[in-house]
Amino acid sequence: MQPSQSALNRQQRKHQVDEQRNAILAAAEKLFLEKGLDKTQMVDIAAAAGISKVTLYRYFPHIDAIAVEVQIRMLERIVSTVGLEAEDLDPSLETVKAAVQQMVRSFDRLRDAYRYIGMFDSLYLDHPFDAEIPQRTKDRLRARWKGLALVERSKSLPESGRAEVILSATIWFLEKIALRGELTWSDVTIPLEAHLGIFEEMIAVYIEHCLHENESRDQ
Repeated sequence: MQPSQSALNRQQRKHQVDEQRNAILAAAEKLFLEKGLDKTQMVDIAAAAGISKVTLYRYFPHIDAIAVEVQIRMLERIVSTVGLEAEDLDPSLETVKAAVQQMVRSFDRLRDAYRYIGMFDSLYLDHPFDAEIPQRTKDRLRARWKGLALVERSKSLPESGRAEVILSATIWFLEKIALRGELTWSDVTIPLEAHLGIFEEMIAVYIEHCLHENESRDQ
């Protein structure tokens, strides 16, 4: 049975709405990264997206809502690049180790994502949103972070707390590296690759220690 004309029209309108929404978020992401999250205003986003402020407010009621949606996009980018989106992913410390390796080794490709997450945390971590964020959006943000941290899939395992801390520490480290840049490190004689390699090695050594500890306990 062929869909009715009204159904086709609804699908077309939804497609147009989705396209415009994605264009707004792409424009906002570019501005946030160029100007800073705290220095970008709704009027800037409207201009960059080529729409009026009135049209922008039809899609997003305030800039906090846009910031959260861009945060979700950045987390999804990391999850997709690192390969943590598979539902059947083994929630073990070996998986966490591989995820950390991929996060560190993909730093160049994900630098903007880490930098944005750092800006987002700096602005919102200790300060509530100025405006109300729909609960479904907050749930999407939490779900994406849990997908990254493997929390839901590992919470029944004894190492679940370690997995969450390890991945959180990795995100925080990469955020800081992305935010600061090479010229503001405490020791500029240590190149970027060395910073990343040392961190990856530290995490690998700790995970091996945890695995050995688990084996000793099970014997």
